[in-house]
Amino acid sequence: MSGIEAIEDLIGTRDWSGRELEVTEIAVADELAAAADLVMGKASGIPAALIRGYQGPRGEGRGRDLVRPVDEDLFR
Repeated sequence: MSGIEAIEDLIGTRDWSGRELEVTEIAVADELAAAADLVMGKASGIPAALIRGYQGPRGEGRGRDLVRPVDEDLFR
């Protein structure tokens, strides 16, 4: 996922009803990879998918950005 931030931080923004988001972070790289996987299929032989139209923040996100620090990880 070159050229995008791996995580979109929505903390401090407001939801559709005006409530402030306190802990919301979206793993954009995971979401886009999941969407691509649905298009490619597991056994179809399609090796890649091109995602167009994503309007999120640009940057140099890395896979390691998706790994939470141990003290913040509720699932470890």
